[in-house]
Amino acid sequence: MPVLFRTLLLVIGLTTPLPLLAQAPAGGSDRPSLVCVAPEEVSPRRRLDRDGSSPLRIFSEQFEALHEEPVRFHDSVRVEVGDQRLETDELIYDRLSGRIELPALLRYSDALIMLEAESGWVETEISRARFEGVDYRFARGEGSGEAGSVELLSPTTARVDDFSFTTCDPDQPDWQLKAGQVRLDMERGQGVARHARLDFKGVPILYSPWLSFPLDDQRKSGFLYPSLGFSSDDGFDLRVPWYWNIAPNQDATLTPRWIQDRGVWLGTEYRFLTQRQRGQVDLEVLPSDREADRNRYYGQLAWQARLAPRWSAHADLRRASDDDYFVDLGSDLADSAVQFLRSSIGARGNGRAWSLQVMADAFQVLDANVAAGNEPYRRLPRIQLDVDQPLARGFEFVMDNELVYFDRDAGVTGARFDAHPRLRYNLLRPGWFVRPELGFRTTAYDVSGAEVSSTSRTTAIASFDAGLIFERRTARGDVQTLEPRVFYLYVPFENQDDLPNFDTRELTFGMSQLFHHNRFSGADRQGDANQVTLALSSRLIGASDGRSRLEASVGQIFYFRDLKVQLEGTPVDERNRSATVAEMFWRPARQVVLSAGLQWDHEESETQVARFGLSFIGRDSRQAALGYRYRRDRVDQIDVRFRYPVRRSLNLIGRVNYSFEDDETLELLGGIEYESCCWAVRLTGREYIRDRDSESRRTVFLELHLKGLGSLGRRPYPLFTHQHF
Repeated sequence: MPVLFRTLLLVIGLTTPLPLLAQAPAGGSDRPSLVCVAPEEVSPRRRLDRDGSSPLRIFSEQFEALHEEPVRFHDSVRVEVGDQRLETDELIYDRLSGRIELPALLRYSDALIMLEAESGWVETEISRARFEGVDYRFARGEGSGEAGSVELLSPTTARVDDFSFTTCDPDQPDWQLKAGQVRLDMERGQGVARHARLDFKGVPILYSPWLSFPLDDQRKSGFLYPSLGFSSDDGFDLRVPWYWNIAPNQDATLTPRWIQDRGVWLGTEYRFLTQRQRGQVDLEVLPSDREADRNRYYGQLAWQARLAPRWSAHADLRRASDDDYFVDLGSDLADSAVQFLRSSIGARGNGRAWSLQVMADAFQVLDANVAAGNEPYRRLPRIQLDVDQPLARGFEFVMDNELVYFDRDAGVTGARFDAHPRLRYNLLRPGWFVRPELGFRTTAYDVSGAEVSSTSRTTAIASFDAGLIFERRTARGDVQTLEPRVFYLYVPFENQDDLPNFDTRELTFGMSQLFHHNRFSGADRQGDANQVTLALSSRLIGASDGRSRLEASVGQIFYFRDLKVQLEGTPVDERNRSATVAEMFWRPARQVVLSAGLQWDHEESETQVARFGLSFIGRDSRQAALGYRYRRDRVDQIDVRFRYPVRRSLNLIGRVNYSFEDDETLELLGGIEYESCCWAVRLTGREYIRDRDSESRRTVFLELHLKGLGSLGRRPYPLFTHQHF
């Protein structure tokens, strides 16, 4: 008898995957508080239990077992196995045929789902069952639905008639997924729905006569949700992606796209994964673009491989058909600002004290304003060997080596070898440290196109780094630190005017530059130095959680002689001190984060660089962010973003990105969001600069998100890192 009741519970348990029809890819992240039906309280006794070790228990007020007659339980029948429970008023078991009749209302529940049926029967000998008038609800408030009937055709297949699913309130479902008939194959992990329909507010918005879907976490081929947008220069923009599950380790997504004023665009994404390799191939094709009057394409290959223990290889190859591809077919301001496409291929290996990288890269220039003589060099190849070998008694040997061949269609080309060995001593103690370092740097060239084909430079580099760390407890129990630091750098002057310049630029001055051995990137220029950096930092660390609530740093370089090594066309720097650099990060409350940075030039009494950021996350979807960036004579921009609830479920969203330097709005976005417990809608309009000629593009996006099902439409991009939509 216990085996038969276990079979009964297994039969009902097999019917519970029905709502998996709605487990399609979902977008957005919903607030846990916004659920239409409160989650069922799951006590420790109702925790998920499927190991088969729990005993089967049967309770009933009446029990009849007459000779050669069916066994009959009635009046408050209850069957329990682990977390599973079946309740009904009557249960009849025929010992000869193995048939179980459930003529009265039955209720089944476990830690995951609750199910009611008007009646049912189970034939245990042939593993068949049928239940009429089924209502179900997930115990965690994740959805509910109905079925006219559920029939188990075999231990692994079931058929459901008149199926529905929603995450809304069952008494008032704003949206419902319905199907005339659903067939479930648990062995294959596949379901098929006939006459599937999605209703929103009682209006059908999607229909499919045949729909196939997965019943587990296995991928399945099929159409994904389409997206629709509109722009002022291209008209309507419709994408209908199709997912292809090629093999367990391969898949692809084909995305036909109709652009009203340009034509039909096709995007392909192919991915593969093996024990030693992974890769992705993206190809976008727009044949016969009606606006540009040419064929257009973009392709990218991203590949990684593990060649051997501690050895790997990679490739990242990109190519576009023309300079304006991202300007015309991109979706935001970042796409329009792409100047170069970098392609690279290489291999890397490492040991306990060394790392070796061999690579080659090239650039496709997309910015027409970049002259041929200013295009980035191709590095064919670049070999880099780094050594970091600990020695005895705190000493450490460090060496950076690089060999590169630079190639370009115009200008000087050739090879460069750079080596920077140094000996470092680390003396670390609680509350203080001392780190002296002594080395030299040599750089040699073999070039063509210059007056001198072979030349070199060698210079010594010495530094001394030391700091103290003081700590104290505040009245609240937090830990406050005070960390003074001094850094001395000496590099003798070496005339480098005759050396070529392949990849060297002056580094952006900031806090990290206060403690760097060179003020230039690359190896073509080694800056001379006789200078000392004085810096002071402080942190406030919370006693309860160990998080940093406040971080502040300020520092400045004092020069003991003029900076003679400069890039071509730049005069000798005769200042006796650098700009003062200050940075701060502060979290005054859990909802507020503030960051700021400043570079103040004492010589000219003006700000060189400034930045400011303020973010706020409040209750009821309140979010705001303010950002400001300033770089003298180059950048002066403010960026404001917000989400403000005008009602409980209605939010206004917006963004303004304005350039004071150009006296121009770079991007303007506004929209509304409505969010209920089971669905949300977002309508946004955008206007942004699409190219250097300040031509603007206007777009409209509409997105309908059905929680637990997915999203229809298209959003421009997330305004904030943490989305509630």
